[in-house]
Amino acid sequence: MKFVLFEKLSELEGKELVMFLLAAVVAAAILVLLAVAGKRKAEETPAVDRKIDTRALVYGALCLSLSYVLSFIKLFSMPMGGSLTLCSMLPLAMYAWAFGPKRGFTAAFAYSLLQIIQGAWVVHPVQFVLDYFVAFTAIGLASLFPKCLPLGVGVAGLARYLCSVVSGVVFFADGAAEAGYESALLYSLLYNGGTIGLETVLSVVVALVPGVVTVAKMMNKKRAA
Repeated sequence: MKFVLFEKLSELEGKELVMFLLAAVVAAAILVLLAVAGKRKAEETPAVDRKIDTRALVYGALCLSLSYVLSFIKLFSMPMGGSLTLCSMLPLAMYAWAFGPKRGFTAAFAYSLLQIIQGAWVVHPVQFVLDYFVAFTAIGLASLFPKCLPLGVGVAGLARYLCSVVSGVVFFADGAAEAGYESALLYSLLYNGGTIGLETVLSVVVALVPGVVTVAKMMNKKRAA
């Protein structure tokens, strides 16, 4: 286990810096595409709904960027991949909670692409899809619990955790044996619990703070009313 408390973006160099810049370009491209798509609908959309779409786009860009930046702030990293970040899933979960499933899952899927660009650990195509596309897009599940942000964050984090546990059991069983575990399931539960599990707990605790819920409600008053 390697401790890398509060890595700074200013310290990025070489491959990591290139990946970060490339991810920023991809994020910008996604936002441009969303803006173009939104513009095409604008002529047929009432003024009030147009205002909501603009708000969703702005907050989507903000939350997506914030989650991505927080993913670089690692409290510690595990030897075979995975790290505990500073609640990087929370801004995206808040966005999904505020704006609903359609926008929430879209933003979460975009985030999965950024995570792949940041650096993917791939041993099998199915593992790749499960650990990245499915696991990170699952953050959009927070949108299904509009009356309780902490519950939405918890469910989203649990879904992401279960994806990684299944991936660990199926594709990383050798790592369990090397670590001295007879059960690949137990190893995967503990291994992922030290990263995604802890991050989910931290994110839920932060989501319980009244001020955080207030901020989430301010994003989209129509959705949270």
